[in-house]
Amino acid sequence: MVFKILILDKTMIDIHRYVSMSVFSEYGFEIVGGVSNLTDAISPAAKNKFDLLMIVNREKDMSASETLRALQRKKNDKPVLIISYHESSRDMRDCFLLGALDYLVEPVSDEDIASCLKRASKTISTNIMDKTYSLAVDNAVSKLHINNENSAMYDKLLEFLMRSKGKAVTVEEAADFFGFNPDYFRRMFKKRFGISFTDHYKQLMMDYSRLLLLTGHYKVSEVSEMLGFSSADYFTRVFKKITGQVPSDFRR
Repeated sequence: MVFKILILDKTMIDIHRYVSMSVFSEYGFEIVGGVSNLTDAISPAAKNKFDLLMIVNREKDMSASETLRALQRKKNDKPVLIISYHESSRDMRDCFLLGALDYLVEPVSDEDIASCLKRASKTISTNIMDKTYSLAVDNAVSKLHINNENSAMYDKLLEFLMRSKGKAVTVEEAADFFGFNPDYFRRMFKKRFGISFTDHYKQLMMDYSRLLLLTGHYKVSEVSEMLGFSSADYFTRVFKKITGQVPSDFRR
């Protein structure tokens, strides 16, 4: 997986030093550029091009927490790393309270950055997976026909699927959640929605994997592992059978 970093540095002095540090690529990050003002950093075009915002604070009279507050007012939803040239325990505390991922004081070492990038990778990936899974669930349940007879079951299905994020589920687990034995659950689900639970769940997982691949962050093997498949080859066969395409087509 590869995540992208945008640097916000008012002076843009020595920005090449960060770009040349190999620790970023070693931990799956790429610095895609730098901007000198907040407006450029949070513009719609810029927000779609980075996953982590790295704020370099060089000025003694301007705290990094002020920049973070301005970002919040602009509805920034990307994780933020602060690198400051001035040590201030108050500013550091305020930045963490405002949700900063980390606050480093220059001079920073590769080890300092590596530790932050490990946490950033986990945070970013979790955010992507959460948003993508929610979208996949919405797409899946929107295809089901809803009427007065099955509306209660529809609501419970939505709850079950959202609770099942991050794990593969079986018909038996779904039946247990609904309070039915598996055979009755299979028949009732098919009768109410015109599709078996197994087929519906497979379609959901394939749509979820498709959306993950479309983010451009994950390899086919990584998505296969995230969805609990025994191998990337098996995942590819199932994906092609359901969608008619191989997973690698969605990464291009």
